[in-house]
Amino acid sequence: MTAQPPQAPLVYLVVLNWNGYADTHECLESLRGLAYPNCRVLVVDNASSDDSPARIAADHPEAELHRCAKNLGIAAGYNAGIQVALQRGADYVVPMNNDLECDPLFVAQMIATQRANPGCGIVMPKIFYYEERDRIWSTGAYARWMPSNIVMRGRKRRDGPAFAHDAEIQFAPSCCLLLSRALAEEVPFDDGYFFYYDDWDFCMQARKTGYRIMYASQARLWHKVSRSTKNSPKSLRWWTVFGQSCVRYHRKHHGLGLLAVYVAWVVFREAVKGNMRSLPAMLDGMRSALRVNLSADLRPAWSN
Repeated sequence: MTAQPPQAPLVYLVVLNWNGYADTHECLESLRGLAYPNCRVLVVDNASSDDSPARIAADHPEAELHRCAKNLGIAAGYNAGIQVALQRGADYVVPMNNDLECDPLFVAQMIATQRANPGCGIVMPKIFYYEERDRIWSTGAYARWMPSNIVMRGRKRRDGPAFAHDAEIQFAPSCCLLLSRALAEEVPFDDGYFFYYDDWDFCMQARKTGYRIMYASQARLWHKVSRSTKNSPKSLRWWTVFGQSCVRYHRKHHGLGLLAVYVAWVVFREAVKGNMRSLPAMLDGMRSALRVNLSADLRPAWSN
């Protein structure tokens, strides 16, 4: 009797949707071409107010649809999908934004990187700009001149030898991550973030728990880069949430002294840009986050 080859690990791809049918449809179309034999796709809809959930269900019967009762934000939306994936027996979970186009080999390449690096719990791909196919958006991130000033590695550079090898990194933006089951069971995203800093916090928690974060140089994605935030008509509201998230991150990981230095730098930076209109909203968000216990839920009721 011929021995059967071992089955490939089960991978759940968790795609987050909010009023974004066109982007989600394009992302799911690219996932149909994956060269990996044991993938399932789960779309988490964050209480969309448009018809995107119905259209996704009709056009992509291969994808399971999980609908949230309200818009949970990025962190809690990811957590909802990750928990479903774990309940379904996933060996790996890939939380990802909906504004991505995926190379057919990206899942297999990320798994290869994870397996080649003991202690690795998180893997990120090489992420290019959608509009400039060979220009890098991120190959990871690192703290620059102070611990909370996190910048993208390789941003706006052409792909080349400097980014051709796998590497351990400090931070990975959460637009697409491969998580081992062990890490996903032990380290959740912090639901207290609606957006911004959720991924930096997640990476800090993972490294504090003892997991490594790796960049997979051969795994490739193309990212439309913050499509929802750039198109939002509620810019001042977004700045308020940014201020809340900034305070939460510093209170958890760095303290109020560094927060004061960082805020002074942000105010100076935005003043130079001529963006003074947004600063009162950011500072209001910061004040609200400083007044409450870290266990308090400051996430907005975001319905449209």
